[in-house]
Amino acid sequence: MTMNRTLVLLAACLWAGAPCAAAPTFSATGVVNAASFIGGAVAPGEIVTIHGAELGPANPAGAQFAADNRHVVTVLAGTRVLFDNLAAPLLFVSSAQVNAVAPLALAGKKSTQVRIEYQGVLSAPVAVSVARTRPGVFAIDGTGQGPGAVLNWPGYSLNGAGNPAATGSIVMVYATAGGWEAPNAEDGLLASAAQAFPIPVAATVGDLPATVLYAGSAPGLVTGALQVNIRIPDCAPLGDAVPVALSIEGVRSQPGITIALRSASPSGGIGLCSPYAAKANVYRGQMHCHTTNSDGAQDPATVVRTYKDAGYDFIAVTDHNRVTADPGVPGILLIPGIEQAPEGKHLNRIGASGSLSGGVQEVIDRTLAEDGFLFLNHPNWPGGYPANPNWSDADFSNAHAFYGIEVWNSAVGSNSNAEGRADDLLSQQRRLFLMATDDCHNITSTACKTGSTWVFADRLEPDEILRNLKSGNFYASNGARISALSVAGQTITVTTDQAGTIDFIGAGGRVLNSASKALSASYTAMGDETYIRARVTRDSDKKMAWTNPIYVER
Repeated sequence: MTMNRTLVLLAACLWAGAPCAAAPTFSATGVVNAASFIGGAVAPGEIVTIHGAELGPANPAGAQFAADNRHVVTVLAGTRVLFDNLAAPLLFVSSAQVNAVAPLALAGKKSTQVRIEYQGVLSAPVAVSVARTRPGVFAIDGTGQGPGAVLNWPGYSLNGAGNPAATGSIVMVYATAGGWEAPNAEDGLLASAAQAFPIPVAATVGDLPATVLYAGSAPGLVTGALQVNIRIPDCAPLGDAVPVALSIEGVRSQPGITIALRSASPSGGIGLCSPYAAKANVYRGQMHCHTTNSDGAQDPATVVRTYKDAGYDFIAVTDHNRVTADPGVPGILLIPGIEQAPEGKHLNRIGASGSLSGGVQEVIDRTLAEDGFLFLNHPNWPGGYPANPNWSDADFSNAHAFYGIEVWNSAVGSNSNAEGRADDLLSQQRRLFLMATDDCHNITSTACKTGSTWVFADRLEPDEILRNLKSGNFYASNGARISALSVAGQTITVTTDQAGTIDFIGAGGRVLNSASKALSASYTAMGDETYIRARVTRDSDKKMAWTNPIYVER
């Protein structure tokens, strides 16, 4: 509104002898995500809440439909919200709060001028930054914290302590994020069918990566409401308040949203959740090595051929900051990989298409959204733990939803074994897998052709290998073999091909049971364990193999 129009309205109400409406007032800090209540920016298509004074009527008004019954109105109970003179769809108005949907036309802008009009009187413009996406998950009670707006599928029942979802099942999470740039998206339109969100979405449950089956419009809800269907990880932690989060382009939704989970097969007593499943074959892989494309001594073909000749079935060449093209060596599968060092912290991305920008968590989240596999490298390098490790305890605490860490890295000498770091994390209720790699920079080194990840899979294909890596259906080794691993009831049995010591290890790295000179050993869970993992140490040369953790459920 121009100053002249304001004066005209003021004069009109004075001549009429009626009280004039006060101008709405709010600030940039009062413009927040309607789900998370986090401010700082708005995104096109994001549902926002604006707090202030004189924003609308004393008696609140809810959303109304336009004449076509397909769109939400932009004028509600005498209130309008303008973003750069674009009227926003309105979902709720009152004197102290307005809920609106930021117009899609904000896409590509760096900032916007927001104004609120009530009874013809405009507020002063308020500058707000514009972001591409701003994910927030709705809470049941509307506070932005606690039990999330989550439906259990297929019954569409509200998730909660009295109605938990089962591990392995599908749930529907409701959020808002902005970023609706699909060609046929419309401001204020009620979705009549599912339409995929244009930006990849990642999800975590209990700090574990979860499979996103669908992310997009929510049928029956306005553009700006985001529905994300996710499959709960089989070994997600159980309880009434398990954290759940979404991530879009490295931006995470707010902490504090939870979901209630129960075991898919409650036994009424002690249960074990194992990542292991029977497959037709086991394939040996190298998932950390370098070529002349970064700081390696040999060209890609030589490195890949040497690992093939050493009996490896697949390899991920992980040159620094670039994905090395397949040199076309027959007889071995190459899976694209890359080593990156955001904030100086080294990590490997398997199944990568290129380098990603951002800090540690951004790179992790972007990798999950791209459906990749990610693990943290050489946690004890360069100076050993705890003196000066590449990953400090604080670094681990601040990183979420990675798949695993290197329990063995052949290249870092006396610091190669990081079992202690793994047990520290597992004892803190973190859930992760154990990798063994060479980090080979010179294929003639004695450190190369030793570390390996053995993946149980039906076929030697990229998707099949990645799928079983993500589920934890593999073991790590620097030479020893695990012939079989089975779980029957509460008993875990490990078999190896050469006699050795088989240790079963629990929280804090404590050895729960040990069998010497053994080809097979078993351990029966007592119920007071958090997790159980096994280590095989071969008698002949002290080479080792490590299983992934099996989690105890009560």
